[in-house]
Amino acid sequence: MGIITNIKSLKGMGIYADRDARSPSLQFRRYNLVYGFNGSGKSTLSRLFASLQVGALHPKVPEGGTFEVSLDDGSAFGCPTNPVGLEQRLLVFNSDYIEQNLQWAVGRANPVFYIGADQAEAANELTKVESEIVKANTRNDTAVASKNAADKAFANFKREHAKSVASRLHLGSRKYEAPAFAKDYDSWKDDERPPLTDLELKAAEDTRRMDEPMPRLDPVSFDKATIGTAYRFIAEACGQSLAMIALDEVQQYPDMLLWLKHGHEYHEAHGIADCYYCGNAISAERRALLAAALDDGVDQFVARLTKTSDRLSDLIETSTRLSGQLPAPDELATELRTDFKVVRDAVSEDVRLLTKQLGSLQTVLSAKLERPATPADMKDVIAEPDVLATAERLAAGVAAVNEAVAAHNQAVTDFAKHRDAAETSIRRHFIADCREDYAKTAKELDEAVSKLKNETDAIAALKDSARELRQLIRTHGPAAGVINKLIATYLGHSELTIDPVDEGYKLLRHGAPIMGVPSEGEKTAIAISYFLSSIEADNRKLKDVIVVVDDPVSSLDTKALNFACSLVRTRLNQAGQVFVMTHNLQCMNEFRKSWKSKARPSDGRDPTATFLFIDVAIPGGQVRRSSTIVEMSKLLREYDSEYHFLFSHVLRFAEQADAYDDHGYMIPNVLRRVLDVFLAFKCPGGSGLSNQLDKLCADYPYLDRDRLAALERLAQVESHSDNLDDLLSFSSMTLEETRTAAGALLAMMEHVDKEHLANLKRLCR
Repeated sequence: MGIITNIKSLKGMGIYADRDARSPSLQFRRYNLVYGFNGSGKSTLSRLFASLQVGALHPKVPEGGTFEVSLDDGSAFGCPTNPVGLEQRLLVFNSDYIEQNLQWAVGRANPVFYIGADQAEAANELTKVESEIVKANTRNDTAVASKNAADKAFANFKREHAKSVASRLHLGSRKYEAPAFAKDYDSWKDDERPPLTDLELKAAEDTRRMDEPMPRLDPVSFDKATIGTAYRFIAEACGQSLAMIALDEVQQYPDMLLWLKHGHEYHEAHGIADCYYCGNAISAERRALLAAALDDGVDQFVARLTKTSDRLSDLIETSTRLSGQLPAPDELATELRTDFKVVRDAVSEDVRLLTKQLGSLQTVLSAKLERPATPADMKDVIAEPDVLATAERLAAGVAAVNEAVAAHNQAVTDFAKHRDAAETSIRRHFIADCREDYAKTAKELDEAVSKLKNETDAIAALKDSARELRQLIRTHGPAAGVINKLIATYLGHSELTIDPVDEGYKLLRHGAPIMGVPSEGEKTAIAISYFLSSIEADNRKLKDVIVVVDDPVSSLDTKALNFACSLVRTRLNQAGQVFVMTHNLQCMNEFRKSWKSKARPSDGRDPTATFLFIDVAIPGGQVRRSSTIVEMSKLLREYDSEYHFLFSHVLRFAEQADAYDDHGYMIPNVLRRVLDVFLAFKCPGGSGLSNQLDKLCADYPYLDRDRLAALERLAQVESHSDNLDDLLSFSSMTLEETRTAAGALLAMMEHVDKEHLANLKRLCR
């Protein structure tokens, strides 16, 4: 499989200067050592490779940055174009890897930690899930309280309404409680009939109060045909006259008929010959004439009028009695009373009207009886249609009365059934009256129950997830024995070990759990050991993988550093391609010495190693530092100390006179580091740079002590400079002071050890 040979393009990647097709090839080979001061861009470079490991731009790479690498087989990969293809081959160890694959639980005296991204992710997810469980329990408690409150409210609603209904049902020893009320609601919740009116409710209650049925009632009789027949007969009789009487006196004076008849009958009965009225004798002819005129026909006519009058009186009396025959409303079943009262009042009114109408006929008939020979005056008699209309209404009213009576009697007959119907109507009434409130309260309970179920299900799901994650944490982690062997090799001792527990690992020192979190060096040891143990996981072959290791010896002491470098170098020797990046000079030297023969083979073979340096400078006209990956200087490549390399920067700076130096910002620090090394050899055992300078002046009396004041100033300003990492910081010395100090240093070295200076200059050129 191909290996990466170059970074073809680079743009917008933080401190790095842009690269394109015209940039010199970096000539990556199988083994690649990249040395750079801390902050020079090694982490960014490692994240460039990490982007290809995951097939997407690393989140910590500057936004908008792009890059592309080329392989020796002609293929190319990069971001954002063609990021996918190297995921199974590329493995990157850096600070991000340590952070992702070695995570410590919080809040424990002997903390548990997790090894591996999957295990660490599972642990992180478990922490989140457990936090969600706490929140879910709180929500569940709230849901339980809401459900209990809704349940109580619904129970109270049903109980109070059932109690109210029961008070209206008059059930005696029977009970009507909440379950019965709920059952009634289910039966009538869709019943669209309105509730009872107040009167209807009272009637139903009155029925429920009765222990025995009311008395039966008799129907009322009324014959409307009798009214019409009687009216016509009486009206006809009143209109008749005695036309058969031939007496001139009666013809002329009809009202005298009964007077003549009564007088004639009296005289005949008593044998009186003379008229008691005029005193004159009554002739035989006159007696014969009166007898013929006042025969039985008159008596029959008068008798018929009298009978008609009696019949009319009976009819009026019968009609009048009709009102008294009507039952009182209170005699009927309660539910019939309201409608019945209206009917009864109408019937009573029509009885009064009919009696009055018949009375007008009776007045005319009485007058007719007094003057039978004279036709009655009918002008004050109510017209027949009006009387018939009254009789018709009265007949309808009586029919309505009898319907009510019949309904009442049926209720009496079906008394038990009637009481049950009253109970049903009362129960249905109260369901209709509170239907909306019942539904609303029931819905609130249903929603509370549903909410509680959702919360309960959510907790169950979270707990299931937590169990699965705990199982994943327990089973997914790598074997502790393999890692412990690597840790021992890495550190050069077996004091530090890891021990698997239920949820991760514990860190032991001399077999006992450590207190608190381990040091950064110990973390690095565990992380790099896990990294090395997992290279061939997922069926990967070491000969096929491209391994990138960024600062594998962070925070280690000198002894451990040698073991660590040896472990990494040995374990990765057979890898398809290796990149080691470091800012540690000793680490760089360990790999440099081991790979020196690979970079410059003595037998004429092609080199398989490349040594590179990340050069940080401030180009002329700019104010920001810029990093460029270049071939490692021979002064770093050939010597274990940085002394020669740093001296080359001093020499170049001094010989450029007034020219701009891209590395001018770090020259004060470089001067201090070169001065420290030179004085360490020339004035061994001295304490402090000022004392060393004093001793040097004492040993070399011809030194220009005034000129050495520039080095005194350097000692004061750069008193913090004790390692190469400080070369990235900016000094407070001015450019003029820096040039003076550089000249003073070279002059001092010329005076004290001229041959040494000459050799250094020769090496640097």
